Amino acid sequence: MHATDASTGPVQEPVYIVRLPALPGSVSTAREHVEALCRKFGVDSFAPVQVVSELAGNAVEHAGMCGGIEVWVSFDPAYMWIEVVDFAPGFVPDLETVEEPGDDEERGRGLLIAQMLAERVEALVLGDRKALCACFPVPA
Repeated sequence: MHATDASTGPVQEPVYIVRLPALPGSVSTAREHVEALCRKFGVDSFAPVQVVSELAGNAVEHAGMCGGIEVWVSFDPAYMWIEVVDFAPGFVPDLETVEEPGDDEERGRGLLIAQMLAERVEALVLGDRKALCACFPVPA
């Protein structure tokens, strides 16, 4: 269940939210937020930290002029959900058509990395904001 999607009803599990300015330095704060929660809940942090880095970096770069970003982390019995929210709902990547950039291109791999490391990556438009969501299995 996506914590950011209020249409599914009230969120039952705790949601850990950090609100950040849309500045490059906020990406490291997003990583630290996720890493601390992984430690707290006994989840391997490698993939979640890499994915939040890519998603937060994209949000800062592509939607930063529309306001800050938020990183929502929640846990249900099976998954850890990371949701990076920005306030540019008009710029939603098509996750079905993400292509690998050419070998000489320095940019454009963030969504590919997220899709490789997360079990699932989704984009939600929620009124005046959007969320890129990634889920990771949690140990039983």
